[in-house]
Amino acid sequence: MPHSHRSLLVGVLSVFLLAGCDFGSPWGSSSNGANYGNIVTPGSTGGTGGTGGTGGGTPSPPGGVGGEGGISGTDDSVVATVSVGGTVSVATGATQTVSITFTSSDGLPITGFGISGSTLGALPAGWSGPSSFACSLVEAGGNCVLNLTYAPTAIDSGTLVLNYVFIDNANEARTPSGSVSIPYAATAANNVVALASPSGQINARVNGGAQTVSINFTTDDGYAATNLSLGTALANLPAGWSSKVPTFSCAIVSTGSGCQLPLSYDPTAGGGGTLALNFTFTDDTGATRNGIINIAYATSGASEVVASASPTGQIEAIEKTGGTPVVLTFTTDDGGSATNLSVGGLAKLPAGWSASTPAFTCAGVSTGNGCQLHLTYAPTALASGVLALRYQYTNGNGAQSGIVNLAYTATTNDNVVATPAPSGQINAVVGMGSQSVLVTFATDDGEPATALDVTNLAALPAGWSSASPTFTCDGLSTGSGCQLALTYNPTGAAAGTAMLSFTYVNNAGVAKSATLNIPYRATTNDNVVGTPSSANLAVAVGSSNPVTVTFTTDDGNPATLLNVTSGLGTLPAGWSGPATFSCATLSSGNGCQLALTYAPQTATPPGNQSLTITFSYQNDAGIAKTGSVTVQYSAS
Repeated sequence: MPHSHRSLLVGVLSVFLLAGCDFGSPWGSSSNGANYGNIVTPGSTGGTGGTGGTGGGTPSPPGGVGGEGGISGTDDSVVATVSVGGTVSVATGATQTVSITFTSSDGLPITGFGISGSTLGALPAGWSGPSSFACSLVEAGGNCVLNLTYAPTAIDSGTLVLNYVFIDNANEARTPSGSVSIPYAATAANNVVALASPSGQINARVNGGAQTVSINFTTDDGYAATNLSLGTALANLPAGWSSKVPTFSCAIVSTGSGCQLPLSYDPTAGGGGTLALNFTFTDDTGATRNGIINIAYATSGASEVVASASPTGQIEAIEKTGGTPVVLTFTTDDGGSATNLSVGGLAKLPAGWSASTPAFTCAGVSTGNGCQLHLTYAPTALASGVLALRYQYTNGNGAQSGIVNLAYTATTNDNVVATPAPSGQINAVVGMGSQSVLVTFATDDGEPATALDVTNLAALPAGWSSASPTFTCDGLSTGSGCQLALTYNPTGAAAGTAMLSFTYVNNAGVAKSATLNIPYRATTNDNVVGTPSSANLAVAVGSSNPVTVTFTTDDGNPATLLNVTSGLGTLPAGWSGPATFSCATLSSGNGCQLALTYAPQTATPPGNQSLTITFSYQNDAGIAKTGSVTVQYSAS
């Protein structure tokens, strides 16, 4: 009869026979008539029929009919359902609880469920939960729930993988039996940056034609911000300024030129100042943020004096490493002449700035370089701002004034640091999937670096790969805007260090290089085998026979924590050995041997007897396993 359709009638018959244990007496007094069929429980192996009785009385009835195995279970599995769909995305400093509900795939009970290995003891950064987790019973309802918490403190991303084991409804252990993967990411608040083109002070002549100015809005990390809107009313701009649109907003802001505000500066009278544009936006954590851009501008009339700076654009200098010389050249915009130029405020320059003279004057100004003011920017700390220098002069219209604005910033001789996630040694099991590694490049002080290039992706160790043979980042600072994805999928046991070499230009414009070392190890899902020195021992009574059981792995890779769990405490007659036996580590060779002795004093019954020793261990992949070894023996 098939295993899955065993009849319960045999079990009923067995109970009936057991209840009639005195049936032998009416047919004879021999004790042989008491051998009835074994009682069978559901799922067990059928019993052997009893032997009919013999003796002087009436013949005993036939022995009981052997029982048949009970009903078998189903080959079901455990289904893991995560409370958060897709990627668990949490802003740094925030906390989110993630629940994983384990249920039976067909609703029938599953036992012996637990998270395997040391997964819960080595959760990725930011994750926390219980040190271990097990459920005695898994059914269709939500009675088996694991709660984890993700509270990141730094930008990060990766995948949390939990492996689990269980005994299915067919009473078969699954090791490993399943896993659940939870992708996660930690984000940080980004900023919207507004840049004007052309940069620096906007100069336009009175009634000399409009100067077009474009304001480009982007994010500082390349990730999207939303709901950008201008707080400054475009209908109330300073005199001479105008916009082609009455209002301005952008639904999404990231990189490129998709969010630009066009402006025009066409003055009708002399003057100058600063155009301040306020804006609001929603950053990538969902918070509402504010920003501002200040655009310096000036107008000129007949023979107006203008100042040009060398170097042009923003003045940059490396902190604590000397200064950047700046030359201001004063000329007239039309080649005419102006007189009595003087520059004020040189005695109260911002920190890091100095002038070649505490007072600066020029009797006459026209063209060429005859009127130059020499400045130096030598910062001692990180800073940025705008140096505004006002000057006075006289032209054909009388006393006039002007202003020159010098944007400046202090840079640092910083370094780019590469941080892998997960950190530490990367471990993978041969044939059991790949391990993803995400390398984030950022500067050690949060200041920008440029031109990052990983130079040796084509020479990664065996098992390592990247989605592209090249990897570059035009600019980087903090956050996750510059990340390299790697995969480790070994084909054999190995260990070593994957080295990533990269070059970049730091915040001070210095070309540098560095190396990231990622230690790795590939293990195997191997087994421990016990080999006796004699598998079939036939000896003479009174002799002493040593028997050695050597424990090794089937692939020569390591295993640990071997422990004999049964057999030594109840050795058969004639056998002797230690009360306990264990090995901290083993692989090949004879480093892990159990010494036994067989010295029989009496002969054994006909046929071989057997000594079985069971043991447990943790294999090279960190998976707990069991095994056994049997020695056949006889004595005559």
